[in-house]
Amino acid sequence: MENSVTELMKDEKIVKRKNKVSIIMPSLNVVEYIDECILSALNQTLIEKEIICIDAGSTDGTWERLKVYANDDKYKDQIKLLHCDVRSYGYQVNIGISIASGDYIAILETDDYVEKDMYEYLYKIAVKNNADFAKANYDTFLTNSRNKKIFERVMLFENEEERYGKIFNPHNDLYLYINDHSIWKGIYKKEFLLKYNITLNESSGAAFQDIGFVQQVLACARRGIYCDKSFYRYRTDRGQASVKSVFGLKYSYEEFRRLLDTDELKKKFVYIKGLYTYMVKSFCIEIKKTLRSVGYNMDSEYIKPYYKWFKKQILDAIEKNILDLDIYQQYSQLVNIINDFGKYNLELESKDTIEKENMVKLLNLVKNREVIVFGLGAYGKLIIQYLFSQDINVRALCDNNKALWKTSKYGLVIYQPGKCVEEFPECMYIISSKRNGQDIFKQLIGLGIEAENIYTCI
Repeated sequence: MENSVTELMKDEKIVKRKNKVSIIMPSLNVVEYIDECILSALNQTLIEKEIICIDAGSTDGTWERLKVYANDDKYKDQIKLLHCDVRSYGYQVNIGISIASGDYIAILETDDYVEKDMYEYLYKIAVKNNADFAKANYDTFLTNSRNKKIFERVMLFENEEERYGKIFNPHNDLYLYINDHSIWKGIYKKEFLLKYNITLNESSGAAFQDIGFVQQVLACARRGIYCDKSFYRYRTDRGQASVKSVFGLKYSYEEFRRLLDTDELKKKFVYIKGLYTYMVKSFCIEIKKTLRSVGYNMDSEYIKPYYKWFKKQILDAIEKNILDLDIYQQYSQLVNIINDFGKYNLELESKDTIEKENMVKLLNLVKNREVIVFGLGAYGKLIIQYLFSQDINVRALCDNNKALWKTSKYGLVIYQPGKCVEEFPECMYIISSKRNGQDIFKQLIGLGIEAENIYTCI
């Protein structure tokens, strides 16, 4: 069923149709991924659903693929297909919310996909607990040139698993303001969204508009629930993704300025510390990404004006006791970013240069070799993903943490060191622990691995 936005909103029969969940799919030039995405929505175990596809003028064949599904007798009763003249992720989602007939709203980004029982499961726990929203964990993934996917589980309460499955009031929960920043991993009661007039910013493009939406949800909700299952599959290797854009700092600025400068929005934040603390986190992340994108040019138009605005907001918030001084301990890089931005920039560039050189050296060493990655911390994650993206054959993982032995990560078995060396004596061992690299090197030598078959990432 194909309509323009105006036509669809005038069609009373469509608007009045009732469903349990309305799945909003905003699209723009994602033909490479659209089939996997829409089929994951169509094949949901939840029968009472509608899929609202809102395309913003795709020119790569996305629109034509959507029309195939919308005109298919098997699927057409489930799909509302709209053509939108405004290229704005926020505008597209807002239109979807306004015409949705479901009790709950879901947002599915069209370069991702979901497991088949996601919306049925979340709907059941949301209704059972009369929740304003229900969310789950998710997996990020990337795909190499051989079309093999590597997944990583992202858990909201990794160290507080007892919080899963419990209804609680999120509006003054600082941990959630800082860490729950994904719009697409849950469902939201439409009645709740309308009551508090929660919408997305309608800035152009896909410009981090989910920041304002999620922060408003946390500020206004009084009954939220999270489950420990993982349903959503979030793609991290798409070259055009907004998270890799040179505009990251600008996008973040636009979202937070809207929230802080619009009285109607700001008054929603009874717990204003939550909003400001997440702003600090977003600032620290995006300043680093954007500096890299502009070649570490501090005077870039994509850096300078937004840096000044964030700095003023943060210092004013500390002076007014909205933020505590321990914010500098929580985000250690913030001290240098605020007090000596030039030094921070130089250190970042130097660190990145060394990192790139090490990655090139690593790649030259392991070409045509089977490898084992030893160490599964944050740096280990980067190493594994890099090797995977370069089509290096990673046979297994290894770690000294007994709790990890015989489990798996990224689809690879995690071995204890002795067993790993016994099974893979001829592999190249990559040590990805910066802190314990020398000790692990000695450990591998003691287990019989030759020094030339060990590389320590530093």
